[in-house]
Amino acid sequence: MHTEDTEGILQECDAGVKTALDSIDAVIDRTNNEELRTALKKSRTEHVQLANEITTLLDEHGLAGKDQSGMAKLMTHTKIAAELLMEPTDATVAELMIDGCNMGIKKLSEYINRFPTATGPAVKISERLIKTEQELMDAMRVFL
Repeated sequence: MHTEDTEGILQECDAGVKTALDSIDAVIDRTNNEELRTALKKSRTEHVQLANEITTLLDEHGLAGKDQSGMAKLMTHTKIAAELLMEPTDATVAELMIDGCNMGIKKLSEYINRFPTATGPAVKISERLIKTEQELMDAMRVFL
């Protein structure tokens, strides 16, 4: 078993899912369209489920979770606040979420490549997180 790669991918998934939840929470109450809000709530539920599964896998490996850095979190919140201040529309919310999903997919794909010997459950959860991000991104397109 290649423990280091498995641990690395699990910790990066943990940071990614926390970032996604934080971003959804930052915009969900700023939406006017009920369908948009419903799509965000659905994705939030899916992200929470993944977060719980990631926590279980981390616990099984005796690992602590990983949060996004304070600077990254501040930059995310600043970007969301600035964009919504300039243009407080559902299209802006959708665009922000699409940008975040795209970044998450890119980062998770990098981590899958960086940790090539990670074991099955870690790889599978990272692939499910990528799929969840893609589904959210697809759901957001109709609101642009």
